[in-house]
Amino acid sequence: VLPVVESIMLTRLCELEGFKAGFMGGSGMAARNALPNTSIQTVQEVIDYEVQGMSNTDLPILADGENGGGSPIVTYRTVQQLERGGAAVVMLEDSTGPESEYGGKAVAMAAQEVMVGRIKAAVDARKDHDMMILARTDRPAKGHSEQEVFDLLGALSAAGADAFFISGFTLDQQQKAKGILKKPLMVGSSGPASDWHAKGVDMAFYHIDNIGIGAMYMALKEIKATGKFTEAAKMQLPRDIAAKVINQQEWLARAKKYGVV
Repeated sequence: VLPVVESIMLTRLCELEGFKAGFMGGSGMAARNALPNTSIQTVQEVIDYEVQGMSNTDLPILADGENGGGSPIVTYRTVQQLERGGAAVVMLEDSTGPESEYGGKAVAMAAQEVMVGRIKAAVDARKDHDMMILARTDRPAKGHSEQEVFDLLGALSAAGADAFFISGFTLDQQQKAKGILKKPLMVGSSGPASDWHAKGVDMAFYHIDNIGIGAMYMALKEIKATGKFTEAAKMQLPRDIAAKVINQQEWLARAKKYGVV
């Protein structure tokens, strides 16, 4: 289970609750800038955002490399930066950019040879072979045929992809893909882990990040209506948990040691 962690505070909470990893993606950068999650922000903005988060947590992070920057040669540098920044997994997708994101059914995606080039560049760029390269395809969600998708996945696997996120496949299709690829699969989920585990899927990300902004919106509505936020305040992080997340006692001890207090 990979909670989507759009902030350092959330990565720390995941550590506290014993989660084994988190997912940090372009959606978090888009939300930070109040943008649609359609690759409007640059890849470098996403990299910088993710590296800042990863440098402040011990939680292993699956980092979204978006489309790597488009060209495989740019993908090489994208993967270099994310690995140096601490990524445990780097995900690369077959998008061409906003054109693919906004396009409807059968919209053109990155050509197979381009996506294969991105994966080859990623494999060459990484220094630590324990860092995984996860290939994402949105072709099924965009109405491309199952056979085209499997042709692409086979080519990406041969190019060195370690794992896959096949957006738009049903769980039964995921199970079929697992049998063919024999490599780890990831899905997006909001349901029980047993549902996707039963189909051979190895990991799933959960967009819990949207809950926080929803709670703040409810607080604003309550203040506007009543002049206070009594009900919304019930969702505040308990003080003892907040203190643990920011390592309050450790920083206080340092302040005393160095004569600050």
